[in-house]
Amino acid sequence: MKKLLFAMALAACAAHGAKVASVSVKMADGGEDAGDVLARCMVKAGDEYDPQQCARDVRSLRDANEFENIEVKAEQTVKGVAVTYVVARKKRFQGPLNVSGNDFWGVGKITDLSELRDGYAYGEAEIAAAAGRIRTAYQRKFFPEVKVTPRIEPVPGSPNAMRVTMEISEGPRIKIRDFKFKGIEGVEEQELRESFQQYPWWNPLGWFIDTPATPQDFAEARDKIANYYRDLGYLDVTVSLPEAVPVDGVSNKVDRVFTVVEGTRYKVGKISVTGVKQYPEEAVLGAVKELKTGDFAGAKALADAAHDIEVFCGSGEKALADTRVTVRRIPVGEYEDTVDIVFAVEEGVPVVIRRVLVRGNDYTKDKVIRREIGLSPGDPMLANLAERSKHRLENLRYFQRVQYYLETVDGGEAKNGRPEERDLVFEVEEQTTGGFMVGIGAGSEDSVYGQIEIHENNFDLFSPWRFRGGGQKARILVQAGPRVQTYEIGITEPWLLDRHLELTVKAYRRQRWFDDYDVIRSGLEASISYPVQFWPGWKPFGRFGVSLAAEYVQMDDVEGDWLYEHPRDEEPRRLLREQDDKYGDSWEIPLSVFWQNDTRDEFLFPKKGYRVMLHGDIVGGDNEYWRTGFRYRHYLTTIKKWGHVFQWGLRAETLDSFDNDDLPIYDKLFLGGSRSIRGVDYREIAPRVYARENKRGHYVPWGGQTSWCATMEYSVPVVKMIRIAAFTDFGSVGEDEFDFDTDWFCWSVGLGLRLDLPQFPIRLDFATPVTDPDEDVDEKVFSFAIGYDF
Repeated sequence: MKKLLFAMALAACAAHGAKVASVSVKMADGGEDAGDVLARCMVKAGDEYDPQQCARDVRSLRDANEFENIEVKAEQTVKGVAVTYVVARKKRFQGPLNVSGNDFWGVGKITDLSELRDGYAYGEAEIAAAAGRIRTAYQRKFFPEVKVTPRIEPVPGSPNAMRVTMEISEGPRIKIRDFKFKGIEGVEEQELRESFQQYPWWNPLGWFIDTPATPQDFAEARDKIANYYRDLGYLDVTVSLPEAVPVDGVSNKVDRVFTVVEGTRYKVGKISVTGVKQYPEEAVLGAVKELKTGDFAGAKALADAAHDIEVFCGSGEKALADTRVTVRRIPVGEYEDTVDIVFAVEEGVPVVIRRVLVRGNDYTKDKVIRREIGLSPGDPMLANLAERSKHRLENLRYFQRVQYYLETVDGGEAKNGRPEERDLVFEVEEQTTGGFMVGIGAGSEDSVYGQIEIHENNFDLFSPWRFRGGGQKARILVQAGPRVQTYEIGITEPWLLDRHLELTVKAYRRQRWFDDYDVIRSGLEASISYPVQFWPGWKPFGRFGVSLAAEYVQMDDVEGDWLYEHPRDEEPRRLLREQDDKYGDSWEIPLSVFWQNDTRDEFLFPKKGYRVMLHGDIVGGDNEYWRTGFRYRHYLTTIKKWGHVFQWGLRAETLDSFDNDDLPIYDKLFLGGSRSIRGVDYREIAPRVYARENKRGHYVPWGGQTSWCATMEYSVPVVKMIRIAAFTDFGSVGEDEFDFDTDWFCWSVGLGLRLDLPQFPIRLDFATPVTDPDEDVDEKVFSFAIGYDF
């Protein structure tokens, strides 16, 4: 009661403009030198007393990192308010760190774990935190009983210095053999392990993930297990922290056992809504599309349905901002496993946006975020547009978290028929957007190659030394192997001149070794594209674009074999050398017009949607020709419950010289290999030229001017991230433009294995031709490739 009266008296002093009578410092550690404390405080004797300024002084002292246990006391006196700052001065750590009782790690490692730096000032709480870091590191190395006790000692002759000793009792090292579960019936053990990212030894996803070993790790694992159950409809589940159970016959290993009480798995009964006044109840229930009677009442499904109602009520003509929906479960008497779901709606109010604010972007420029937000000052607050803006920001992959909310503003109250005004705030938490990768790649056609890649997805060309935050994409790629060699650097600006124009510029040098010759392409390419929108407000229908390149093409290491254009020709020629003489060092300047659209639900492992591209090219320079074609691939989930996916694709291309002359072999079309027709060798399906009988293979694929290829594939999951697939490929290559003859038709069937590894999908295929050209082709039963979409 006295403290309350004292606070009320001080508030009254502040309200009536009381003066500060004195400002003093009390050193909690008994020190006397307080000059540096007063120097950092803005409150002075004779000033008007301001509690907020006192609070700012406390923050200033805390930010100085020289003091701890900081507080301010204000006492009303006859002469005014006496202000006293109570502080304890931190001590400066004098190294080295002393360590006792350690065996597993040396002093140097423990010093690094403590993060204590010689000459820096630390308080007691920071020393305790250093001990905590050491303790956690030991626990992660499976020392569950470790104790780390810090001991602080003064330095003789230096009152503001200290020495620190970490007294360690390591205890036994006890590794975790496995995580097990008691009381489970409706869920498999491996599903629960994977809920906290513990995978079988053969799964690469688990190779770089630490085993939970600290009390915090165990608590997080318990919560993830419980959430997994709740999302399945076990809404009353309880999960205990894991108990250490010794392994029979092994002294240094334990199983960590979670005890689970599953409870009832609930199903959804009737679905209803209450509290709506501005909308018909039927219309509100219509917003719930993914939750139906008979479904399991998973926590996430219920929360998503409630959010759908909030968005519906916050959109449209009435746009009731800040609508809140609470989910109520009503037991159905005769059915223990069924609950009726009631969405209790608390309607909001119409709101007009005064300002759009962006917070949390330390690197990303404001304009990069604002151009993805579909709401502006003066607009009515529409939840559907705010949600769409949130999703667009998330799709940038610049941010770990994106949220939006409304803030009240002074003078923003609703009056005279005018809606309330508030600020719309988008708050983001940035994440790493760049990377440096060194690895090894492989493929049936590319063999084994080394790869180095540097990329930044939030690049800023005009921000020297930081080069981050401008919303551009930059990439440097180097690949080197016995069959391919690539050097590439590129940059993409998705909003050229602050318009929705995407500009991409890249320079490259690509070398490919074939059996009879090599091709080297060096060039510079620029493309610009724009979203196709048939009507304002409509969703864009793909992108239309134009690209221009200048490319220098070289042939190298060309075989000099005598070849026949037809098997019955009498006079052989050195056809490859003729190609080298005529086309071996040529400039090509392709101008391409294209349209593309991508509706796939996922980039690497799509389950639905399609991807299409149409293009028409005119090529000038030393080789003058035209080229046109398309690629289409469609994905369809046939059995959603079991994850069955059917995909089919079709592509076709044709080209011809403007002067009816022959085309270079490196511009012609081929089929065969892991990315077109599996079961036959790379580039095997094409018109040929023929060698003497005693030469290897008796022929050289020469290519055609028209090709088409279709593929169909049905895949079924076996376990998580592994699918088996049955597929068929067929297509043909014609010798002339628009030549869809079947002289070089090939059809193959096969089975494959799909490893859905994030960022590294692998495709393993076994195939054999069913129908192939009249002439023999080299079969290739097994093929593999990195990446699926081809």
